[in-house]
Order: sequence, then C-alpha cells, then structure tokens
Amino acid sequence: MTTKRLPYVHLDLLGLRTGAFILCLALLALALGRTASAQQPRVIAFDAPGATATVPDGLTLTGTIVGYYLDENFVAHGFLRTPDGHFTSFDAPGAGTTPDNSNGTFPLGVNQLGTVVGYYEDDNSVSHCFIRTADGKITTFDAPGADVSPAAQAGSQLTGISPTGLTVGLYTGSNLVTHGFLRSPGGQFTSFDASPNSVSTFPNGPVNLEGALVGFYADTAPRFHAFVRDPRGTISVLTFPDSCDGTIPEGCVGFGDLNINLFGWSVGTFQDANLVHHGFLRSPDGEITAFDAPGAGNVGPYQGTIFSYNFTPDGNEVAGLNDLGAVAATYLDADYVYHGFLRTPDGKFTSFDAPGADLTPGALNGTFPFAINDLGVVIGIYTDANYLPHGFIREP
Repeated sequence: MTTKRLPYVHLDLLGLRTGAFILCLALLALALGRTASAQQPRVIAFDAPGATATVPDGLTLTGTIVGYYLDENFVAHGFLRTPDGHFTSFDAPGAGTTPDNSNGTFPLGVNQLGTVVGYYEDDNSVSHCFIRTADGKITTFDAPGADVSPAAQAGSQLTGISPTGLTVGLYTGSNLVTHGFLRSPGGQFTSFDASPNSVSTFPNGPVNLEGALVGFYADTAPRFHAFVRDPRGTISVLTFPDSCDGTIPEGCVGFGDLNINLFGWSVGTFQDANLVHHGFLRSPDGEITAFDAPGAGNVGPYQGTIFSYNFTPDGNEVAGLNDLGAVAATYLDADYVYHGFLRTPDGKFTSFDAPGADLTPGALNGTFPFAINDLGVVIGIYTDANYLPHGFIREP
C-alpha cells in the first residue's frame, strides 16, 4: 500500500486549537484513569419509547445521544437520550406524517453545546434543513438553489455541525445535481462542488474546529471519489493506486472519506480491484494509512472494512472517529455478517457484536457503530432478523 501526501492548512482560530489540544490531553488522562479501574466493556441495547426501529446518530462527551426512531406508521421522529436513559422526542415544524412514506424528522449530528442538526421530509418527500438548539428551539430553512418542488422529491439536508456552530450539508438543484454547502452561525451560505467533473457532491460527518470537512463525490462514469476540503476551501481528492477503476454498474463504487476529528485526522474506506473494502486513516498533513479489521472478509465482493448496506431511511450514518484517534466502525466477514470493531490510536483492534444482532450467515445483518466519544463510549445500531435497526451503547 502506497500513500499520497496531500496539502492541508492549519488555521489557529484565536488560539482555539491550542485550547482544544489541552482539553484533549485532559480527556485522555480522564479516560486512562477510568480504564485503570474499569470492568469489562458492556453493550446495552435500547429503543426509543414507541419505536419500531431506532437509529442513534450523534453522541456528546457527556453521553447524550441524538437520533431518530420510526413509529408504528414508519414515520420518523427525532430523539435525545440522556446518560440516565431519559428520552425526549421532537419533530421539526413541517415534518411529514404520511404513513409508510419514510418521512418525518432525521437528526444527524450534535455538537458539545447540544445543538442538533439534520433534516426533515415533508409529506411530499421534499427534504428541508433544521437546527435545534439546546433549549429546544428549532429553526428550519432551505439551502439556496435547492429544488423544493413536490414533483422533484429533492431539497436540502444538514449532515454535521462544528463546535462553533458552522454547519455542513448538501442540496439537490433542479437539474438533479447534488452540491455541498456550508452555513455560518449567522446564516451565510457557501456552495461548493468537490471537483469540476463531479455530478454530485456528498459531504460526510461534521465540520471540525478549523472548518475542514470530508466526503465523497460521483463523477460522470459514475464512480465515487473521496475528498477533503480544508478551511480555506481548497479541495484535495484522495487517490489509491490499487483501488478499483471500474464503474458503479460494474460493481466498483470507489471510496469516500467518512469522518474528521478536531485535529484534522479523517477516516474512510476504499474498494480494491477485487471489490473488497479497506479502511484508511488520513493524517492532518495528508499521509494515508490503510488498515483491515481482523476477521474482515477479503474474498467476496463488498466484504471488508468500514462498509455497510443502507438499513436506515436517511442513509447518512458514518464511521466513528474521536479526537484521540480511535475508530469505531464495521466490517463484513466472509459469511456476509457485519460486526462492530474498535481501533485504538496505536492500531489495536477489538471486535464486538451487540446483543440481539442477527448473525445468520448471508443475511447481511449485524452490528454497525456510528460514533465514539473521547471517553470511548460507542453508539450505533444492530439489525435483527427482520432487518429492523435498534440502538446500542458500548461502554468502555
């Protein structure tokens, strides 16, 4: 595996990076202190009250979880779960309530101030952005250029938020091309495309403290490519010499960058010539390290590390990456069963399955971590034999 070094620009925002580094060291010391007296990790399954399916998406340092659940009519509602297990349900104004139409409210991210971002789908299956502050106030809006006509079933979505309130998302225009955008806390929009030859741009995960973000885009072939957008707006496209070079109809979907942390480390996945997936970490200066979780399948198409099929209506779940460099994600084994794994910053792996996860060979069910905080708490979903997702918490 060779690596490609790509440019990355660090900005010191009023000394915030230095302060964040000190905070991170303090969190590391706290985590180490907890580890010294900790018992064996435990995995707790949960569902929101009234849920037929539960999908946690975001996690704070204090252990508050945000996500959504589907009711008996398969309408989505947002929720917050406190560390003591108390649930608060909420709906964005205008969210659809049509049964069996995959509409409703879909939170996708939260910052340490408790601000939640995501999108809602109305009764016409058009997406609109929302921001919910910690006191419960919800603001809704559409990104400029988004096609919100009922016939298009398009619109815009927020996918992540920075510690300072800068949000990132995507919108689809009247020509059915998807673009990325940033929205400042004051409401100013910046639209961007990952490449001149991109037909759709999909930002993933949060914006970090400096304003960097990651994602993937589709070219005209079509195939997907990973990208990093630095705080100045410069976009670097990641390439691997041993990645597949076919097209999506041929089974080659390429790869994407999935998440970025406070210090500019990012995690993603790429697909090789045999259509097997591998994980990668990208350092702030652009050095890329590939890795595979022990137990990941390597002989069949779509097996491998950090890859999952869409079990959820929103399809925006990503691999977890905390500010210490730990990864929480999934791998698909040779029997086509999904398992969760943790990768420590020094490269040690731990595999786990959530209680209740269906481990039937060939069923494409299993365990899917989505987020890990700086204390090592992991959240995600597991899927049962009916392919319904349920939430889990893994405590270190």
